[in-house]
Amino acid sequence: MYKTYQVLQNDTWESIANKFHTKADTLQQINGMTMLVPGSIIVVPKLVEDDYFTTYIIKKGDNLYEIARRYNSSVDVLLNANGLEKDDYLYPGQELLIPKEGIGMYITKDGETLVDVSKKLGTTQSSLIQDNEKIYLLPEQLIIYKK
Repeated sequence: MYKTYQVLQNDTWESIANKFHTKADTLQQINGMTMLVPGSIIVVPKLVEDDYFTTYIIKKGDNLYEIARRYNSSVDVLLNANGLEKDDYLYPGQELLIPKEGIGMYITKDGETLVDVSKKLGTTQSSLIQDNEKIYLLPEQLIIYKK
């Protein structure tokens, strides 16, 4: 899940990444920009356990394949939910969001509308809006839905 953050005067990508337990290059990729302007709004990970996700803390020796198997999920789902790439290193103490049972995830594609996404997922537009705090429908936005 993601939320918005207003950039403060002395913020750097690194300082914001530290606040939200992510990496600076991940934030730059999510937002499609390299320069920060004070007052601008960026998208940042929302790292709280809620009705949709469980938080898992990485332990020494963990890998995504084992975690996915343990939680009846897939590596791709875990990668998408956490803004990770397949070759990213997992380190002890790192938090992972794991979708709870019955929660689906979808990554939007360029040009898709809310109508398109709701039809593909077999749900209603109002359900998508209710399940997602904000929907911008930008390419590669993570949308969650109840199965």
